[in-house]
Amino acid sequence: LRTMMDGEEVRRSYSISSGPEEGELRIGVKRVENGVFSSFANEALQAGHAIDVMTPTGRFGARETPVTARTCAGFAAGSGITPILSIIRGILASEPESRFFLFYGNRTMSDMLFRTALEELKDRHLGRFSVFHVLSGEEQDIPVLNGRLDVPKTKLLLTHIVPAAAVDDVFICGPLGMSEAVEAACAELGIGPERIHV
Repeated sequence: LRTMMDGEEVRRSYSISSGPEEGELRIGVKRVENGVFSSFANEALQAGHAIDVMTPTGRFGARETPVTARTCAGFAAGSGITPILSIIRGILASEPESRFFLFYGNRTMSDMLFRTALEELKDRHLGRFSVFHVLSGEEQDIPVLNGRLDVPKTKLLLTHIVPAAAVDDVFICGPLGMSEAVEAACAELGIGPERIHV
């Protein structure tokens, strides 16, 4: 996105959160303290404002597959949920027999982006979409869901919640340390590099 603010051009890149079948492009902009564009988008931007938008770019997404039934796992932390959400929406809409397990890391439930959208998707796709919130700053009843998405936690999740051997594709998006840890854990559990998308 590009706009003029106080006489200066401001550019920011955001991931699309809408699914490919929805017919519109949507993004999520989490307000960052002292963030120039995120503050503007959350406090001042409204219908009627003009901003320039470039053509979507990037290569992180769900691969085309002739299979109508696959098991996918997604690992997201913070705003990394944005592209993962688009992938989830696309797979659930176009692959009626596929299942998706999402492991979403945040500090607390109140920090979470797209909480309502995830709950609505879960309700709409009962038995096909499961969400597990992994929280680092808030205790939960299930111990495995407390803490951060690191190597040991990922291995536990891909052993006790959805076995790694049953997973066809893994989608990972979040801070570098988390992404590297989840990718390493997946590799250690025998998930081939062609099935790990970061």
